[in-house]
Order: sequence, then C-alpha cells, then structure tokens
Amino acid sequence: MNWKEKLKLIPKTIFYITFVGSVMPMYLNISKGLYNNFIATSISFYLDTLFLNWNTSFPAVTICELYNGEKLWDLSEKYFGIDHDLRLDDVVGEIVYFQGSCTACDTCDNQNLTCPQNFTQLLDMFRSNCSELIGNCKYNNNFIECCDHFQPLRTEYGLCYAFNSNQANKAAEVAYINNRRAGAGHLTFEVTADIQLFLHSPFEIPFLTADGMIRETVLQGWNKEIIITAMEVYNHQSLSTIDMDERKCRFFTERTDLGSYLELYSFYSFSTCIVECAFSIHLKFCNCSNHFLAKEGSAHYRMCDYEGLMCLTDYYYDILEERRQCDCMSPCEEPEYNIIFNSAEWNMKRKSDLTKIRVGLAELPTLRYVRKVSKTNLDLLSKYKYLHMYMGVNV
Repeated sequence: MNWKEKLKLIPKTIFYITFVGSVMPMYLNISKGLYNNFIATSISFYLDTLFLNWNTSFPAVTICELYNGEKLWDLSEKYFGIDHDLRLDDVVGEIVYFQGSCTACDTCDNQNLTCPQNFTQLLDMFRSNCSELIGNCKYNNNFIECCDHFQPLRTEYGLCYAFNSNQANKAAEVAYINNRRAGAGHLTFEVTADIQLFLHSPFEIPFLTADGMIRETVLQGWNKEIIITAMEVYNHQSLSTIDMDERKCRFFTERTDLGSYLELYSFYSFSTCIVECAFSIHLKFCNCSNHFLAKEGSAHYRMCDYEGLMCLTDYYYDILEERRQCDCMSPCEEPEYNIIFNSAEWNMKRKSDLTKIRVGLAELPTLRYVRKVSKTNLDLLSKYKYLHMYMGVNV
C-alpha cells in the first residue's frame, strides 16, 4: 500500500475513532443499567398456598433467669457467711446478672473489698441450673425429659435454656416439626423462678437489642399461655446457585469470617451476627469480653476480670453506639411468629412457687412465602445480545 492509499484511510480512521468514542460511554452506561437491573430484580417472592405437605418448624423457646434479690441475699449468707460485707451483694448481683456494665466492680479495686475472682464459679453458685429451674415438660401432651430438650445457650443475658434451638443443640436439623400428621404443636413446662421468655426462630438467639423478637417477663407463681401463628419462608433450591450479595440473605451454613474465628455459635443468624459484632467491639475497646459470652481458655480472646468489666462500664455508651453500626445480613431462613393470644397474669386464679407456661401454635399455616431466582445468567446474556444487535455489534 502506497502513501496515497494510506491517506485515503485517514478520514475513515478518524470517523471510526470519533464514532466509537461517542458511542462507547452510552454503551457502557446502558450495560451498567442492565446489569444493575438484573441484580436488583433477580430474586422474586410469591405466596404459596399448597399447604398439605408442608413441614413447619416449632419455634425455639428460650428462658433466661431474672435477677432475684431475695435469692441472692440468701445464697450470699450461705457462701460468704451471715456477717459478710453487704457491698459484696451488689458486686455479685451485677456480675451474676450482668447487663453490660458493672458500677459496683469499682469497690473491689478502690475500696479495699475482697471480691471473688472466679466469675464462672459465681455463675454456678448463684444461677439456677436446668434441673433446678425447669420441670414437668410436655410436648403435645407427651412427657419429655426437660434438660434433654432445654439445652444451655450462651447469650447476652447469661446462660439460658432453649427448646428446639439449632444453636443450643449444635445440629442443623430442626427437632420439632409440625405437619398434617403431627398436628399443631404445643409445649408446656413449669419454672421455679422469675424468667424472661423468648419465642424465636430455631436459628436465632435472644440478644439485648432484639426489638422484633417475642419476649415476655413471667414472674414466679403466675401462669402464662401464649398462642402464636407462624409464617415461614421457603427457599427454592435455585437460590443456592447465586451469590449471597445477589440474593441479599445468608443461609445458616454461611457463617461470617468473624463468626468462624470466634466460634461462639455453630450457625449464622441475624442475632448471632449482632452478638459476634458486639463481642468484637468489646475486644476493640477493652481487649476482653464479658463472662456471659467469653469461653475460658480461648486462644483468640480472654474473659474480662474486674478491670475489664470496669473498662466495659467506662465505654458502655460507646459500645452501644458502635453496635448500632453492625452490618448484618438477613438470614434466608426467617420464619415470622405473631401472637394471637397472650394470657394476662392478673387473671390467673392461683399463685404458688411454680409457674406453668404453655406455648402453642394456633393452627398449621396455610400460607408461606417462596423466595426463588427469577432471572438466570442466560437472561442477562439475552439482554446483552439484544443490546449488541441494537448497537450493531456481534456477540
């Protein structure tokens, strides 16, 4: 090709460069819009009414013992003697029923008070164990061994006892299922102390800022009955083929990196994520976490002593503020429970040392949400194919 022929190509080259330069931003902008639209609308929900063969999980029922001053004083006299320093009762009360701060702990270091150093031993001494707290358990009118089914569960309220909890049982399968053959389940049991009662998903746990969780304070001697309805979310098997950022939820097997590092809980849930995040904030400010959550002998963190508890007290509001920023994704397994009957305590006729509690499903659900993938990668490819045809580009 001689120089004259090369000169003839210059106008064409300038034209193509100008054309591509002007069209490419529009092409990239449209491509980005198509991709964002695909990501935003790739998951769909719909209501399913074919309920005959459904298996519905019974909710987890968790009970946590509440502070009882009279019991605390009696046990203090038993363990520390009748003439013990009464300031010790305040210290022990704030440690055994720790709520994020310990204002009385300062007396141990600065006011010449000899305080117990083994917090785990204090919890064993002053908190009721399962056999002392729970008895006479029945599920669907069949007697069950209470402490085989109410398993210990570490929470921000201390060691609680949870029925039908995957986190407490450390098993992926839900133990109690309701269907047309088994009927709507109901659980009855008795407790011997003031308790906080929680009803929640089997993968969730009680935590301090759980606004949407069913929570009832039940005082000793007053009966309580709660009847609920359940609405579950069924995840279509296609959901596991896409990334969690696209489906915008985590399966219970998809623990966070922090959760895998701390090893506090076996499965992912929104509540475990929040508690693990709060735990990491404790480590950030005070290089330790409280005795309700921290496990003795861990290689990754240490349990707070009195100095650590005073540090948590000093940074109490900073910790609360930071935990509001915890970024936790919704779980894919997210049943919804609603109360339709909640007995009023003052309507009960008898008062005794035992509290009888009944929790039951009103009926088997006839509706559930289904979450599924509505668009696949082939749908995305087809969108770009039409775009390329419009722009005059071959795929």
